[in-house]
Amino acid sequence: MPFKTTTGLTIQPDRAFTLGEMQYPSNWLRLASDEEKLAIGITWIEPPKFKDERWYHNRVKDGEVVSTPIPLDELKERETRNAKKTAGAMLSGSDWMVIRSVDEEERPVPTDWADYREAVRTECNRLEEQIAASAFESIQEIQQNWPRDPDSKEIDEAI
Repeated sequence: MPFKTTTGLTIQPDRAFTLGEMQYPSNWLRLASDEEKLAIGITWIEPPKFKDERWYHNRVKDGEVVSTPIPLDELKERETRNAKKTAGAMLSGSDWMVIRSVDEEERPVPTDWADYREAVRTECNRLEEQIAASAFESIQEIQQNWPRDPDSKEIDEAI
């Protein structure tokens, strides 16, 4: 949050500013002591404490923070959409294996990849069920536990 002067002027850190006839360089607020700042009428204003913007609409009204919960149906829709989008992105990298297995019957999807794809779908379904059954407080506590793809596991083991 910014500094304020006794005249109500807002001063952002790391920006040059002018007070009266005096010009100050951009690093002055960082280098000056609290006493030096106070001597010319500059004080620090505490930033407002916003609630988590994933779950609340925050605004400042008359200097006070007003946090309004996002409606539960909007949260459920958003979180379900995000889970499906994540699952789709995770599956898209191995879709070619499934397509190849259909085109070339002698080349089935490798077991580790088939297991991974099933784990992604299972996690997405679990998340969708939890989201659908959630209240406002409990939707915030849902933990995602997406599986690692077989290639990433191999890299992790090699390190």
